[in-house]
Amino acid sequence: MKKIKLLFLTLTSILAVSPNISALPFSITESQINQYLQEKGAIADKFGLPGLFFLDYQVRNLSTKIGQTNDKRVEMSGTLEGLFQFSNKKLPGKLNLTFDTIPYYNPEEGAVYLKKMRILRWSGEPKQYMQQMQTIMPFLNENVAKLLENIPVYTLDKNNMRDVLIKKFAKEIHIEKGQLSLETSMFQ
Repeated sequence: MKKIKLLFLTLTSILAVSPNISALPFSITESQINQYLQEKGAIADKFGLPGLFFLDYQVRNLSTKIGQTNDKRVEMSGTLEGLFQFSNKKLPGKLNLTFDTIPYYNPEEGAVYLKKMRILRWSGEPKQYMQQMQTIMPFLNENVAKLLENIPVYTLDKNNMRDVLIKKFAKEIHIEKGQLSLETSMFQ
């Protein structure tokens, strides 16, 4: 009941200050998303094609650059570390990935997800196996993309009143330089 009263008072205050506004922007900054990703830790998965290759990996150290390009995609960097197996050879490996993606907001969950990922640049170790890695990069791109489509890169905090308001009223996401702006519709 207290939360409802507080929500009502907050909304009343917002409406009193700006009666002609039908949509209020709220934003999530690049640094907030990067902090969230660091706190979340590594994302793990495994995949392969029997007889050809197998990867058991973790994606770590994800960071974002938001709205730095004209096409309004979010650029992300991270490190993929794990056990790489080609034919019968198993070896530890590491890939540095830079990819871009389109964020989308799930209003029911109050979470930001990624879609349409594409790897822009990559490098890795051990160097002698990078030619073999080149042949599996399309599979890796697809696997990591599916993984990231199902894991939020940011979730609104249900204990933070501002985030509760955003979740309640946010409908869509817009990419701006250095932040994701969540557009709200308070009168719909």
